[in-house]
Amino acid sequence: MAEMIAVTLSAKVAAALSGPAAVRLSSLAGVRSGIEAAARDLELLRAFLRFVDSLHGSDPLADAWVDQVRDVAFDLEDAADEYAFLSGHGFFRHGANLGVWFALSRRLWRARERLRELSAAKEQLGIRPAEVSASSSGGAGGLSAAMIGRKIAEASHFVEEGEIVGFAMHERLLMKWLTGDTDPRQLLIAVCGMGGVGKTTLVTNVYKKVAATCHFDCAAWVAVSKSFTTDDLLRRIAKEFHRDNRGCVPWDVDNMDYRSLVEALRGHLAKKRYLLLLDDVWDAHAWYEIRHAFVDDGTKSRIIITTRSQDIASLASSNRIIRLEPLSEQEAWSLFCNTTFREDADRECPYYLRHWASKILDRCCGLPLAIVSVGNLLVLKDRTEFAWKSVYDSLVWYESSDHGIGQVSSILNLSFDDLPYHLKKCFLYCSIYPEDFMIKRKILIRAWIAEGLIKEKGQGTMEEVADDYLNQLVQRSLLQAAVQNEFGRAKRCCIHDLIREMIVHRSTKERFFVFSKCTVTLKSSKKARHLVFDRCRSDRLSAPKMNSLRSFHAFKADLDASLFSSFRLLTVLNLWFTPIAKLPSAVASLLNLRYLGIRSTLIGELPEELGQLHNLQTLDAKWSMVQRLPQSITKLKNLRHLVLYRRRSADFTYPGPGTAIALPDGLKNLTCLQTLKYIEADEKMVRSLGSLKHMRSLELCGVHESNLIHLPSSISKMTCLLRLGIISQDANVKLDLEPFYPPPIKLQKLALAGMLVREGESCRSTCVDAWPMCSAK
Repeated sequence: MAEMIAVTLSAKVAAALSGPAAVRLSSLAGVRSGIEAAARDLELLRAFLRFVDSLHGSDPLADAWVDQVRDVAFDLEDAADEYAFLSGHGFFRHGANLGVWFALSRRLWRARERLRELSAAKEQLGIRPAEVSASSSGGAGGLSAAMIGRKIAEASHFVEEGEIVGFAMHERLLMKWLTGDTDPRQLLIAVCGMGGVGKTTLVTNVYKKVAATCHFDCAAWVAVSKSFTTDDLLRRIAKEFHRDNRGCVPWDVDNMDYRSLVEALRGHLAKKRYLLLLDDVWDAHAWYEIRHAFVDDGTKSRIIITTRSQDIASLASSNRIIRLEPLSEQEAWSLFCNTTFREDADRECPYYLRHWASKILDRCCGLPLAIVSVGNLLVLKDRTEFAWKSVYDSLVWYESSDHGIGQVSSILNLSFDDLPYHLKKCFLYCSIYPEDFMIKRKILIRAWIAEGLIKEKGQGTMEEVADDYLNQLVQRSLLQAAVQNEFGRAKRCCIHDLIREMIVHRSTKERFFVFSKCTVTLKSSKKARHLVFDRCRSDRLSAPKMNSLRSFHAFKADLDASLFSSFRLLTVLNLWFTPIAKLPSAVASLLNLRYLGIRSTLIGELPEELGQLHNLQTLDAKWSMVQRLPQSITKLKNLRHLVLYRRRSADFTYPGPGTAIALPDGLKNLTCLQTLKYIEADEKMVRSLGSLKHMRSLELCGVHESNLIHLPSSISKMTCLLRLGIISQDANVKLDLEPFYPPPIKLQKLALAGMLVREGESCRSTCVDAWPMCSAK
């Protein structure tokens, strides 16, 4: 992820140069030229780092060079953020502290000099793009991850029946689709799931059983992998279809071109019932480019693909897709015992080892590849508590050279290494969330945007781009959709523990510091860019200045609120379930802050100076104890998301019911707002809503007949509105929707609470999902 910092920096420098303060810097040539030169250097930095990322873990020399480049990049980011901070503070407008600007210029010059030195060193050390292999992810025994994946796939042909656990239902379903389905058409079947979940083991076991019968005239099993070429793939398929002839193919496939290979395969498969298994498909083009070779003569031919991507799985009909999940606790124990004690007649774990066996198995998180790998490792160890405790203490999944464990590392890392850089940086950011944490989609998207990880594309907003990125991570089985909304999109996500362990390890290079269940001494994390306290206590001593810190996240942590004043250049401040009662006024001095989250806290008051945070994009105070907003909030012209809902109880275990909050006068100034939720309605506020033309999600509480008069007019001006919620003041308020017709053209969801009026009748209404449905009730 070396390129991540460079991409973010380019955007920051571009924003700095476009700001009004930059224009006034024309007389300070040193500062302006330094900023402009930094922008050029950053583009060069990106070119340096993109190819070196693919060398991750396989070249210590390249890794050391990248670490030094990353340090320079952080220095440049500090300078860019310092520029933004000083501009927001009005340092230049008042002609004060010119020395600060010249010091900034010198910092830029030193960083550029260091970058030039590293560029020259790159050539001297021989770190060149031409030497980078597409499969150069380091793995166990020096093998590439692609080669390890191929070896694991080939080994699945020799897995004993007793080593296959938890797939009985899926096996029966596959057998039915392959041999019991009477549909004469060629059918495509997909098996998908995260790496190591057992896809190859399942389908290969079924393939062997079916191929051993006479149900199909011929069969082929081929591992595709990431680095396939179309011609090579067709050649391997041709050879596999002739494996029963001891690989004797009647054509000279090694010297045939694409067209000849396709014609030869079509001729060979004509009028035959064939079975083809394509294992580990990473790209839909792999199928599109070879499908013409497989004729559909109505002979009940079947093609199976395995993949980590739900998008690729959708090549098959929705009723021909199997999605594998990690094993249950009982299934995991059975597989563990069958592997670890396979030489014992009873295959039972001795009683005295069960404690450590359970702890080791918990670390495998139901992943069959991990269970088998650690079982094979334990076979080589003494059957003593000391030996098994040593295995548990040293067990890491992100990198290992131990027998078998390195395979797990390679398979897990392969999914990450396959991501394009824009998805890598977003997924790496997910390492801030604690283990088993339910990640809310909208909160994650807004944090990504605040961190500068998202750029607008075409006509789409940053939120829409980020939503697409999140969906891609779900489709690639890296994020798991734990809860879906009514439109089928992920509403809450989680990360498999082994995947999380891998990205937490990788994120330390980007200076993510995650502390869990401990007392934290901030001096030990002085250079952190992203700091996470998970159920921690911070020391009560004075905190050091942490100008490098960009995001601070606290989950159920006992904090001294005064430490926020040490985070001068902070971009994201996110507090969850913290017992802080008041947000200190020092927070209003964090001029670079873009995201302020105090969700589910005891904070009851926001600083009056909050309006100084001109860069703030998101204020999330849902389930806090905030009763009123300061008047200065109407100065936050870059605010995009405002979510407010006051908890009534200080008991975190009992959040509801909550109370909506009234807004101060001046709502019309917040013209960038896209989200406004759980706001107490009044006539003046409802009139002001008409100025919020970018609004996409609006939820009003306490609505009554007097302000309903003006609401249709305001809503009609919101051409981007997707979600609208109207909660009446009490159960007797009549909600007449006729004046709202026609509804906003993009409206997807309408939620109502009150008495719905239609054609002289009235009925209770709680939620309506679409406007046409509403008019019919």
